[in-house]
Amino acid sequence: MPLRRCKFCPQPPLEEVAVSMWTDDPSDVRRDTIKLCRKHLVRLRKAGDTGHEHRGVRYRPGFW
Repeated sequence: MPLRRCKFCPQPPLEEVAVSMWTDDPSDVRRDTIKLCRKHLVRLRKAGDTGHEHRGVRYRPGFW
């Protein structure tokens, strides 16, 4: 059975979120669903359209 944990830390996830991910060019977007803890979910939502950066990849909520 796989461990349930946040994409960015070892905390248990609060919610599974649809995100858009990109590295350099926001028009070159990958779409995926990831599990996030409360702390990272708040950070992602606060970042808005500019995206939350984590290890060189930017994440923003939703599939635009």
